[in-house]
Order: sequence, then structure tokens, then C-alpha cells
Amino acid sequence: MTLYRRAWTMQLHEGAEAAYEAAHAAIWPEMRDQMRASGILRFFLYRSGQTIFAFQERDRPFTQTTAPPSALTARWWSEMAPLMQTEGPDHHPVHHELREVFALDTTMEADT
Repeated sequence: MTLYRRAWTMQLHEGAEAAYEAAHAAIWPEMRDQMRASGILRFFLYRSGQTIFAFQERDRPFTQTTAPPSALTARWWSEMAPLMQTEGPDHHPVHHELREVFALDTTMEADT
């Protein structure tokens, strides 16, 4: 199976770190279901200070869309808006895509 991955950063507002972590510790089951349905196999968030590093692996290519977010995603973004840098009327998180410069996947190597 081909895996597609991407990584990006986002910025929290000062003092929002604990609330952001708490929100993700209690992520809604329907949000998990929506992510699975969109092909997300793995999704990791890491934090250093106010910087969030996000990494996803999917079973299908990532597509750029101009379609509005789902009602569920819009609700999540609205909940996150007080905690992080967002833009636009839908509170889309400001994010900066990262370019992959190295990958090592030993699970794909043949046994010797």
C-alpha cells in the first residue's frame, strides 16, 4: 500500500498550551471517525512551547480543495480558534507546510 504523508506547523496563543492539549486528549469520537473516513491512518501532534508540529499519513493523496469544511470540522476549528492563530471566517488554523527532506522506513526493508 502506498502511504502519503505531510507535516506542518501551527502556532498557539500564549497561555493556551494546556487547553489545547486537553481538547486533543478528549477529541470527539465523531472527529476520529471523520479522519478515518478521509483516509488518515496516522496523525501525530507534537508541541514545543507554542509551536505545534503535525504529521499525517494517509492511504490516498492529499488534495487541495476550495470546498468549505464539513460542519464537524468547522465546529472543531471554532472551538480551537481562541487557542491558536486562525484565519478567515471559518477559523481555519494558520499553518505552514513542511518539506520532507529525509525518510527512513525500516518496516519496508526486506528481512535479511
